[in-house]
Amino acid sequence: MAACASAVVFLLLLRAALAARVQTDLDGGGECGREVATPKDSVSLRQYFDAARVSSGILSSTDDSSSDLVDPAQCTKKDVCLLMRQLDMDFYARARQGLLTDSDYDTPPTRSWHTSGNCKNSNRAYPEVPVTDADTCREEARKHGADGELQEVRKSTLPSGCSVETFAGKTKVYLNQLNTDVTGGITYEGKERLPKTVAQLCAMDRSLSEAAAAYYSPYKLKPSMEGREAASTSCSFGMMAYLSQLRETMSPCAKILTYRPDSRFHSADHALQVAQQLEKADKADGAAKVRQYVETMRQKYVLMDTIANHWCPDTWTTAKATEGASCDALRVMAWTEEGKKLKEFKAKQGNAKKGGGKKGGRQPADGGRMNGAGNAGLLAGLDALLAELAAEDTIAMGLKSQDDLGGTDSSGKPVKISLNDASCDAFEDETLASRLEDAPAAPPDFFTEKE
Repeated sequence: MAACASAVVFLLLLRAALAARVQTDLDGGGECGREVATPKDSVSLRQYFDAARVSSGILSSTDDSSSDLVDPAQCTKKDVCLLMRQLDMDFYARARQGLLTDSDYDTPPTRSWHTSGNCKNSNRAYPEVPVTDADTCREEARKHGADGELQEVRKSTLPSGCSVETFAGKTKVYLNQLNTDVTGGITYEGKERLPKTVAQLCAMDRSLSEAAAAYYSPYKLKPSMEGREAASTSCSFGMMAYLSQLRETMSPCAKILTYRPDSRFHSADHALQVAQQLEKADKADGAAKVRQYVETMRQKYVLMDTIANHWCPDTWTTAKATEGASCDALRVMAWTEEGKKLKEFKAKQGNAKKGGGKKGGRQPADGGRMNGAGNAGLLAGLDALLAELAAEDTIAMGLKSQDDLGGTDSSGKPVKISLNDASCDAFEDETLASRLEDAPAAPPDFFTEKE
C-alpha cells in the first residue's frame, strides 16, 4: 500500500510540475536557473558583483584601497539592484554552508563519534555529515585517544571523512577522501580474535539543500508581497550596509549607508548652528568639517528613503514587467540536485515495470509469493527524497510567511519571483546626486536613527 501511495503522490507531483511549468511559461517569467544562486566562473560574490559595477561604470576599478567619502554620483539605482541580487545569492551561499545566523559562526556544530552505523543513518534527532576538516579531525581524535599522526587516505574499507581505529592498544586516525557507506563497529582480528573498533566522527548538518537554499531566501519576492514590494526584505538598506562593513562589496551606495550620526548633534539644524558659531570664531576648517558631516548624513537619509520608496520597489516592478528580467523560483527548481533527482525519477517511472500484488487466483508455479512492484526501489528512493524535502520545510518554517497567496508550484508552495542577470539592465539608471538636488539641506527628522 505504501508503494502504491508513493506512486500516486509521484504522478500527481509530476503532473502538477508540468502544469506549473506551462503556467510559468505563459506568464513570461520562466523557471529560474542556477544564475540566481551562484556566480559564473566560480568567482566570489564580491568579485562577481564588483566586476559588474566596473562594467557599468559605477566603479573605475575593483581596488578597495581608498577610504575617502563616496561621491553620490557613483551611487546609482543599478548599484542598489546589484546589492539586492548579492543579498539573495549571499543567503544561498550561507545556507549551503549552514551559516545562517551569527551563532552558527560562533558555535561549531555538535560533533559525536559513532561506533555503529554511520553519519548517514545515525539515530540522532538531527541530520549529520562526516567531518572532513583535517584540523578538526586531528583535534577530536586526540581527545578520543589517538596516538598517531593523521593519515589522509582513499580507502573503500573505511568510513567517509574522519575515523579512528583502535586495535591492540593503539588508536590510529584516518581522514578518508572517498565517499563510502562503511559503518563503524567492532570486528575481531587474528588468531587471538582481538577486538578492532572503528568509530566515525560526525557533525550536525546545519546546511540546507540546493533546492531549499535557493527557494527559502527572504530576498526573493513572495506572492504576499505583490503590490507592496517596498516592505520586502530585499529592500533592507541595513543588510546592504552590513555587506559593506563585512568588506564583501565595494558598492558606493552600501558605503554611504554605513555613515553614522554623531550623538553630539541632535539635529541637522543644530549641527549647522555649530558650524556658524565656528565660522564666527574664525575656525573655518572646523566649520567645513561640520558642514561636510551634515552633508554625509543628508546623503545617507535621502538614500534610505530613495531605496525604500523608489529604487527597490521600482526594480521589482520593472523586472516583472520586462520579458526575461525576472524568473519564477519553485520549491524544487530543475537545476538543483533535488530537481535532477525528480527528473531521474520521472524517467524511471516511465520505463518501470508494473508488478503485481495479487493474493488470490493464479499463483506462481514454484509456490513462492507474487513479485512486488517492479519499481519498488524507485518508490523507496522517492519516499526518501520527499521525506528530505518535508524535513527541510519544517526546518525552514521561520524563513517563510504563512500568508503567502497566489500561484503555487507542484509541492503546493508559493511560486516566488527572483531577480536575474537581466534585472539590473531593465530600467534607466539614476544617481543619488540627482535625487539630492531636490532634497532639503537639513530635514527636521535628519537624525531619527537610534544608534
